[in-house]
Amino acid sequence: MTSKGLSQVFSWIPLIGAFALCAGLVGLPRGAEAKEFVFVAQELGKKKGVFEMGETEVWLPNAVVINQKEDLDEPLWFVIQNPTGIDHEFAIWGLYMLVPEEEAFPELKVDPSYGGLLPRNIPMPIQLKLKAGETKKIQVSPRGLAGEKNLGARYPFFCPKHKDIRISGHVYVD
Repeated sequence: MTSKGLSQVFSWIPLIGAFALCAGLVGLPRGAEAKEFVFVAQELGKKKGVFEMGETEVWLPNAVVINQKEDLDEPLWFVIQNPTGIDHEFAIWGLYMLVPEEEAFPELKVDPSYGGLLPRNIPMPIQLKLKAGETKKIQVSPRGLAGEKNLGARYPFFCPKHKDIRISGHVYVD
């Protein structure tokens, strides 16, 4: 082979290498990606128009849609932020969060050296207290979200501390 022929062959090597690298990266399994929905508390000031009539939403967004086929493949998390200057609560009727067993039942402390049960998560109704400026992240149980019977379900969320204002919104299952 002539030097001109060799140079043509070697000129393709970087291109072939780049193609192989891209193909390899595309084929690599991706890490577990969790789905997160963020809820943010709103400031409750006096004389803010509709607030005077009791029409203020405490938590935004006022609607969240959970897609069974896409959002429940990996862990589902709710991030609840309270950037306001007052304490709030966050509750969703009918949905559950997964709480480590030792937090759910602190009196059941199991000594791991004794060979007790492995720690597990207990589903508990979603109801949290958030101090001013606090953020909490909870893992949501698929109970109430997964399965044909839950398609079209609607769960209201609100601030129990300010429930006289109004329900903030709904979580829909699609």
